Amino acid sequence: MRGKIVNLCISFMNILLGILILIFTLYIPEEVTIQENYVVTYVKYSIYGIISVVALLDIIQSFNHRTDSSFNLGYILGIFVISFIFIKQPAIAIFSILSGIIVLIRTLTENLVELDSTFGISVSIVIMAVIAIVMLVTLNYSLLGDSIKNRENKNELAYKEDFFKYVQPLGITDAYINVKKDGKFGYINQNGEIVIDFSFDFASPFVLINEYDKTFEVALVSENGSSYIIMKNGRKVMSYRDESTSDNYNAKMKELERIYKDVLKQQGDMKFEINKIEKDFINKVPAYNDESQEYTYRYDYSNNYDLLVTISNLGLGDKYELAKKGNIKDRYEIDATNLDYDSEYLYLFSNGTIPFYEVSKRKQGWIVADNFKREEMSGKAQILDFYEDRMLLRNYNDYTIYFIDLQQNVISDKYKDMFICGNGKYIVKSQNGTYYVMNDNYENIFNNEYLSINPRLVSRDLYLILNSDEKIEANNYNFADLDWSLVNGEGNVIFEGIQQIYDLYLEIPNGNEATDTDKKTFFDNLKKLNYEFVGDKFYKDYIK
Repeated sequence: MRGKIVNLCISFMNILLGILILIFTLYIPEEVTIQENYVVTYVKYSIYGIISVVALLDIIQSFNHRTDSSFNLGYILGIFVISFIFIKQPAIAIFSILSGIIVLIRTLTENLVELDSTFGISVSIVIMAVIAIVMLVTLNYSLLGDSIKNRENKNELAYKEDFFKYVQPLGITDAYINVKKDGKFGYINQNGEIVIDFSFDFASPFVLINEYDKTFEVALVSENGSSYIIMKNGRKVMSYRDESTSDNYNAKMKELERIYKDVLKQQGDMKFEINKIEKDFINKVPAYNDESQEYTYRYDYSNNYDLLVTISNLGLGDKYELAKKGNIKDRYEIDATNLDYDSEYLYLFSNGTIPFYEVSKRKQGWIVADNFKREEMSGKAQILDFYEDRMLLRNYNDYTIYFIDLQQNVISDKYKDMFICGNGKYIVKSQNGTYYVMNDNYENIFNNEYLSINPRLVSRDLYLILNSDEKIEANNYNFADLDWSLVNGEGNVIFEGIQQIYDLYLEIPNGNEATDTDKKTFFDNLKKLNYEFVGDKFYKDYIK
């Protein structure tokens, strides 16, 4: 097979194979639906077959042209395309494309007089036709996946737009908490009672929807290859064949979000029954939406005053003013270098005073608006918040958190970290690295200390206790099954053996193949309380 035409055919075949690999690796996303994955899998194995035949032809041609260094180099490069079986990266296409170009150029510049191989030409043309077909399928994988999905969904329950028109809200005030236990998902309430049996392969939190001026709670569950949108009484709103595998939790939540917006026609982000905690407990006042050439932002600070922020275009520092509500021209300039604000909110201490920061001078304090009095403290520390006649302080000399009185006397133990639960309770990390929940009297109300406490459900006065960091397993998508217990506000364990709960889908690097370093990093991140205090952004250089 040393003839001109057969070499040209094989060169084009190599170039087309490289283009196919480029399309496959760049066009197919990492996450596809189950139906799309059927198509992608067939495409992948078709490429494996094509690569095997092309590599074999390249080996034969390399042998046939072993005395010609250019031809031999081109065909040897083509053989390396077989590495695609192990590495699905666009760079692999370079071997095939470069091989084809080298052989093409050498063929066109060389006066080859050998007879062409009809067999070699025929095989090359057939392979090029197959590549073209596979390329077409690759470009239309999503359409083909939708076609498969539509066929699978013929016997499923379709959503009717007037479904909720004649349905009344169930009036269930208990939060339903999705829990995975012993490999199956179900729902419990805030008392730890099972309200929907543990029979699902996946179950999402319930989300709120508004239909016909009525509020309902719906969730996504999966069982035996089908997914369902259900209400709290188990009634099915719609069903369809699984689009994602049940243990790919992020993909399942994206399915729910798509249904929430595209099928149920809900606006904005999904609203979970138990809200996520962000800056919920930080006192903040909103910015007005008005625009003015006199100032940059204006905040609804109090009944008597608005606060104006004017950002200097010359980098001379911000200007802060309190302006009378009835007469914005009546202003008082605040003596402060930095306030904590953004385009949406001005952030305050809990007692309504305005914190200011002069970190480079190791100064911080607060402004009392009624008399414009400036109170100042010095030192390598941060006032985190006020709690009646106490202040919570973070000391950056020894990286501890503790309470002081207004005379700056230490009145509590010193802690490594703290999460403010907002109901007179605090999750604290003790000096020995364990966690407990204390009250305003600095008493451990649980009478126990734990490896970790997660605050995701504290808005319902519930606490997730991590019992052990020894027993850990991960599914095929690296989501870690842990050993949580759910504890109520009195410190009583109300449910144990929890592998997954609510939306805490935590991924461990490398899954069950995780190294000791991977596991340590995972658990270190898991134990962080991550509470945001006013002014944290000014102390980033101090925080370890």
